[in-house]
Amino acid sequence: MKLKFLKPKYKYNPQTLQYEKIKFSLKRTLIKSIPYTISSVAFGALIMFLYIVVFESPEEKVLRKENEFLKSNYEKMSQRLEESDQLLNDIADRDNYIYRTTFQQDSIPFTIRNSGIGGANRYKHLEGFESTDIVKDVAKKLDQVENKLNIQSLSYNDIIKEIQERKELYRALPILQPIHVNEMTRIGSFFGYRPHPILGIVQMHKGLDLVAPTGTPIYASGDGTIIDIEYNNTGSGYGNSILIDHGVNGLSSRYAHLSAINVKKGQKVKRGEQIGECGSTGLSTAPHLHYEILINGAAVNPLRYMLAPSPDEYEQILKLAEYPGVSFD
Repeated sequence: MKLKFLKPKYKYNPQTLQYEKIKFSLKRTLIKSIPYTISSVAFGALIMFLYIVVFESPEEKVLRKENEFLKSNYEKMSQRLEESDQLLNDIADRDNYIYRTTFQQDSIPFTIRNSGIGGANRYKHLEGFESTDIVKDVAKKLDQVENKLNIQSLSYNDIIKEIQERKELYRALPILQPIHVNEMTRIGSFFGYRPHPILGIVQMHKGLDLVAPTGTPIYASGDGTIIDIEYNNTGSGYGNSILIDHGVNGLSSRYAHLSAINVKKGQKVKRGEQIGECGSTGLSTAPHLHYEILINGAAVNPLRYMLAPSPDEYEQILKLAEYPGVSFD
């Protein structure tokens, strides 16, 4: 098959009034074919460039997906490390201001707890990669969490030693949750200012509302002496309530809105001993325990003192605390 541009061509001659065949010239033909050749090469190069840029090879596609997966996991890990770091800060806060103070140990400065590890070149080997920033961020957070854990472990070793030598003092600390976590439905109103559900005005809520059915057992959060019992079914105040003096650092605990009281004034109680039952007496809208911790008569946040017996129960407490707070008193 002959190429189109090699077929015979004719040109009209006005002098002879005839069409005359144009003589074939290889040079002229090559010159005329140059634009076609250049256009074809340029178009092919453009197609190849677009394919390389726009379309991935199977190997590149696998690598891209792996990279996206790793980046996503690093981001999730970074978030979890931030949560762990915040939890360790809360533990350190309790450790300094409650446990170490109670057992007359010097607090550990937060400059030491939050001190860095290594120098500027510690993470140099992680540079030069596509996700260098997030990988270095995760590595730094991991080092910080590990450092805080080590310091906290050493601190607890000091506290455990003191506990072994002064067991009675430890038993008096109001650190037990007064309602078993499996018997709670949620945590209601927290410590702090909030609108009163009955009076309709903003008031300081001096305790923690632990929601549970009427009749749920209430336990003493620490060893102590019953110094006050109030019976009140008039729909005002704390209702039926108990106040325990723990005999250490001015600590006392109050249990309010009870449906039943199982102890007497002046009675000595042990941590974990049942002292009453959950109810809705006094100025209350539904069954719950209003629980307070006081230092020399001034209310403080009970959450700073409550310890979960196990990691599983701590997880349950966190889930109960996720529900929107509802005021009951």
